[in-house]
Amino acid sequence: MDSAEQIREAATHLFATRGYDGASLQAIAERVGVTKQTLLYHYPSKDVLRRAVLGGIFAHFGERLPKMLEAVTSGHGRFEALPRELFDFFSQHGDAARVLMRELLDNPEQMQRLLADHLRPWVLLVAQYIREGQRIDLIYEDVDPEAYVLNVILLVLANVVTRPLMGGVVSTDSAGAQDKQLRELFRLTRVGLFKR
Repeated sequence: MDSAEQIREAATHLFATRGYDGASLQAIAERVGVTKQTLLYHYPSKDVLRRAVLGGIFAHFGERLPKMLEAVTSGHGRFEALPRELFDFFSQHGDAARVLMRELLDNPEQMQRLLADHLRPWVLLVAQYIREGQRIDLIYEDVDPEAYVLNVILLVLANVVTRPLMGGVVSTDSAGAQDKQLRELFRLTRVGLFKR
């Protein structure tokens, strides 16, 4: 991994744990073990670094999109696989999930543009499959396809970000509680979509 990638990885972690405003360039440089000048050589400003972090997250997400689309467009459990694929992606990239959640709250206008650029085609495609399910009477007719897909993404994202905190709320067995929470998330996404 080259210095630029290490810097981006460290920035992702610190933006996730401290927020954009709370993560200084100096702290990011120290985490990587480079000087601030080296960091600025690769990323001339904190905003350029922030855009690189978000671009990296969307690039990783884009790499997983074909698998997610395959899950939605094939097999018996096609829509049930969507939240699982999203959960797997965000679980493997926990810092990315936290950065996205922070950015959604702190920079909604910019995130709206980024999400439109990176997610709109995919959301519209999945919505098309939902409409097909409505046409053949498999999916509730009052489901708004685009809103459903966006809500699933937000549910999964929020679940991944808060999962470590919420696991012990109703049980002392946090691992068991987290598994129950995950099963319920998948059940909710399924029963809100499919007719019996």
